[in-house]
Amino acid sequence: MENSKELDGKVVIVTGGTMGIGFGMATRLAQYGAKVVITSRNSDTGEAALARLIETAGCDPDAVAYLQMDICIEEDNEKVVKFAVDKFGRLDSIINNAVFPGDFQMLADEPLESFDQVMRTNITGTYLGMKHAINQFITQGAETGDNYSIVNISSGASRDTGMRMAPYIASKLAVEGLTQAAALEYSRQGIRINCLLFGVFETEKSKQLHEAMPAVLEKQVAKHHVGRFGDPEHDAGEAATYLISERSSFVTGTTMYIDGGMCL
Repeated sequence: MENSKELDGKVVIVTGGTMGIGFGMATRLAQYGAKVVITSRNSDTGEAALARLIETAGCDPDAVAYLQMDICIEEDNEKVVKFAVDKFGRLDSIINNAVFPGDFQMLADEPLESFDQVMRTNITGTYLGMKHAINQFITQGAETGDNYSIVNISSGASRDTGMRMAPYIASKLAVEGLTQAAALEYSRQGIRINCLLFGVFETEKSKQLHEAMPAVLEKQVAKHHVGRFGDPEHDAGEAATYLISERSSFVTGTTMYIDGGMCL
């Protein structure tokens, strides 16, 4: 990390930040000096994750916070923005990371309830996070040069399409569309909106999947041409830091591939 305090003064919300890629991004942001709020839908993961974040990032305990919320509920999205502002005085960025992958059925076998949950979590949840962050940015005073940043999350599955993932793939392509449309609408108000497209990362869930299904591991290793899977803190965290920092002030409406060559 060349500039360990590059994000000093920035306040960032990371939804789904208690584990996996979200936790890795939150860790790296805190290391760079950002004040970070992590969230999860299930409160039983929250306090333990917060303690782990403080230890892993080596940051001041007062620089990070946890809030239980459901990104599908509009009032919870209002609540998390207010929580961040009340605790840290402002909001500069949100990473809409929380996700529901679905139950991996063939399309005609997909229950409507599961399809709706994928769409409500991945699309509606992202929309609500964007909406309330943008409203807060405007309340704080938004104009060209303010460099507010929204980071949405897509997936390599939207390019390297696989079986039994139709709702998830559709939802991530929709997120990219939301990103482009909103970037066009708000760029002249100093609000940049971009998307990170991730390949396979070394997370708790991916390790469980690979242990249970070695054939999937072998197939995915072959697709990642750099010869490894992503590291949540280094690979995802550095990409998120770039999109939140002043270094990316000329970047908006784009989807950045952090996929180890998966989509080549």
